[in-house]
Parts: sequence; C-alpha cells; structure tokens
Amino acid sequence: MLNWTFKNMRINYMQYRLGRLFVATALLAAPIATLGAANDEDDTSRRWAIIAGMNISCPTTASHKQPQSVTEKTGAFESPMGNVMLEYYLNNAHFSFVGGYNAETLGWYSSDVSATMRNIALGARYYPLSASCAIQPYAALMTYTNVGSQNERHSISVTGSGYSHERSYSISYPRLSVAPAIGFDCYIFSSLALEFQYGFPLAIDGKTSVSTTYGGQPAAYRMRSNMHRHNIQIGLKATFPFRFTSNDGNSLFDLIYMALGIYDPNDEAQKETKKERHKSGLKRVLDSY
Repeated sequence: MLNWTFKNMRINYMQYRLGRLFVATALLAAPIATLGAANDEDDTSRRWAIIAGMNISCPTTASHKQPQSVTEKTGAFESPMGNVMLEYYLNNAHFSFVGGYNAETLGWYSSDVSATMRNIALGARYYPLSASCAIQPYAALMTYTNVGSQNERHSISVTGSGYSHERSYSISYPRLSVAPAIGFDCYIFSSLALEFQYGFPLAIDGKTSVSTTYGGQPAAYRMRSNMHRHNIQIGLKATFPFRFTSNDGNSLFDLIYMALGIYDPNDEAQKETKKERHKSGLKRVLDSY
C-alpha cells in the first residue's frame, strides 16, 4: 500500500513538472511565433516592381475644316509603342513613385501625319485598397518629358481612286506633358499582375498644324491640334521580393490543364456553404430518430 502511494506521488509530481514545462514552452513559443509571423508579413510585402508593356495614343483636335464632299477622320489610335517602368512602394503601401521610359505615336488623317515622342516618365500612384486584394485599382499623376524630336516640317502628295490631295504640316513637340490617370493591377499570381491604365496627357506648348488642298483646288483646309491625347497602357508587372507560393503553382497547373483541355473548373463539385452544412447536419439528426 505504501509503495502504491509513493508511486502515485511520483506520477503526480512528474505530471506537474511536465505541465509546467509545457506552459513554459508555450509562453516562449508565443513571442517567437509572433515574431516569425511579423517577419513573414514583412518579407512578403511589396518593395518595388518592374512594369513592361505597350501603349496606344489618340490625339484630340482643337479645330478642323474640310470640304463637305470629303470625310476624313483626323485623330485616331496609332501603332502601339513600348514602355518600361520601375515602381517603388513607400513605407505606407498605399503610395508609390513610378518612373521610366515611354514612347508614343500620334497620328492624323490615317497616318498621313504622325509624330513620335520619346518620353522620360515620372509620377506617383495611390492605391486605396489593402495590398492583400487581388485587384488593385489606383489613381496616378504622371509627367512625360519629351527627349526626342522638337520640330518637324513635311509635305506629302497623295493620289487616290476618288480624289487627290496635298498636305503640308508642321509639328512643334511638347517638352512636357502632365497626365492624370487611373488604372488597376490584376494579380494572376502573388508577384505577377496584368496592368491596365488610361491617362489623358495634357501637352504643354505642343502644336500640330496641317494645311490640305484637294484636287488641285486653291482652297486650303486647316487642322490644328494641341497634342492633348488619350493614352491606354497594357503591361505585365512583377513585384519584388518575388514570391511564388504553392497556391500559385496550383493555379499555374490549372491554367496549363485548361489550355490543354484536360481540366474544366465547372466539372468540380461545388463546395457546401456554411448554411447548407447546417441544414444537412440537421437533416441527418432528424433522420436518425
């Protein structure tokens, strides 16, 4: 009897020591786990990004005259041009600075008249949503400094099936353009996004003047543009530190399988909602009686 009591005391003492050891371990692990989580969050936050893409521009027209017998469209979207940007996120993740190279081509009269600007772009962006959202809308203010041509003068003569015309034009390129813009990033993976942006660059001291005569007639019809323009940009954005998670891998394989016709997400069984699970659980309980 005495031996049995002594054994019980030893077991209780060991349980007590193990319990204290477990509590101490938990107390030590808690701040370490918290610190690790904070470090993980810090490691996955975006610091900077590279954006590569294309853009198209359509100029506005300040004034335009042409004979009633002729219908020519003045400004239109021209061939796409390239742009490469770097983006740096501030400590406040809602704000960032953007800078890089941007080229634009403006065209009038079905490319009879065209102007290409080579710009150094600088600006700032504001992202209103949390960085965890897959869709990141933003508002931006950009400046474009033209480092290419400054002035051009040309004349062309065109003979068509219906009519002939002669055009002479002069282009005074804007040194600076200021553009309000809106856009959004659509993250297809953790660090890879498709970017779409619309901006309206306002040219400072830009001017294009075109004088056209039709069919050898002496009357000259003039068009003038301040070189303000609509601009649409589409690009691919990679953020750094670059991350590729297991979910990204699964999404990538799903995309490959869908492209090959092996996988269709519509074939997957739909997951039960919380309300449906409660209803089915209640039904099983009622059926058991």
